[in-house]
Amino acid sequence: MPFLDSLSAFTKKFYYNFKQRIGSFFKRRRMLPSGDIQYTFRSRNYAGSRMRRYRVHVPSKAGGLSPLPLVLVLHGCKQDNEEIERISGFNEIADKSGFIVAYPFVTSYSGFRIINCWGWWFDREIHRGAGEVEDLWQIIEEIRNHHNIDEQRIHVTGLSSGAAMTVAMLVAHADRIASGAAVAGLAYTERVEAVRHLFNRRPRNRPIKSIVAAMQSELGSDPRAVPLKIIHSQNDQTVDIQSARNLRDSWAQCFGINLKGRTQTEQGRAGNTDWQLTQYLNGNNNSMIETLFLSGPGHGWYGGKPGDFSYTDAPDISQSIWEFFDAHRLKTN
Repeated sequence: MPFLDSLSAFTKKFYYNFKQRIGSFFKRRRMLPSGDIQYTFRSRNYAGSRMRRYRVHVPSKAGGLSPLPLVLVLHGCKQDNEEIERISGFNEIADKSGFIVAYPFVTSYSGFRIINCWGWWFDREIHRGAGEVEDLWQIIEEIRNHHNIDEQRIHVTGLSSGAAMTVAMLVAHADRIASGAAVAGLAYTERVEAVRHLFNRRPRNRPIKSIVAAMQSELGSDPRAVPLKIIHSQNDQTVDIQSARNLRDSWAQCFGINLKGRTQTEQGRAGNTDWQLTQYLNGNNNSMIETLFLSGPGHGWYGGKPGDFSYTDAPDISQSIWEFFDAHRLKTN
């Protein structure tokens, strides 16, 4: 192209990078998975609200009049919603089982953070009525306007920072969300010091007592106990297994679940990954807390499809999460 010959090396580089990014954007739009619809959430009139993009996957069997469950899936740091959609395999489970899946993208944010992290450690992002935790609920409301959603069967899950934001969603909207699942996540109001990184080689967790007090403050009086599934690798070098134990213990203390009471335990091996599932039961024999602890290689999603932060040679945690969600409804736990 003759006009490029007259440009500086810097300008040429900028041009080619811009062309590549634009091309990649339209390629992704052309390759929107079957059954997916792309939406844009516009910022609202409360503190911290921002424009966010999200995808909704509608199962092939969604033609009937009956409302369908909704599963919200939150990506982790250094990911986007397209990547968590690819590796989790939730679309295929949704097509088979008949539920709608939504994949929000954090899209933009303020404050210092690793690329594409949800801001679970910022106080401004984790309280009802403001920030990311409110934007995510409003996205759910938008989806309900476009699709026939069963309001008794709204569930949230996520990986890493998406798991920590899942926990914040369950606390801030305990009366609205039927159940949740945290994969490599952290307890409510945990600090960034709980995560291992280049400048923090020895993670430090908040005291359980402080976490429970923060949860109780957000939940108010007579809170509904939200069923929670916790999935974590014993070998996670980013979010230590102690964070999973703290999440379990703080949840139990806050909602009065006796961890030494009735339990059911299973264990097995899938691929090269050993696993142990423990269910903590309430008086109605429903599991209010489940932990699935794995001996897998590290920090990521287990048993899904190949991709970044994905370990395929493991139990299918997406199927396990859906089975947990399918057993819990908003008013019958």
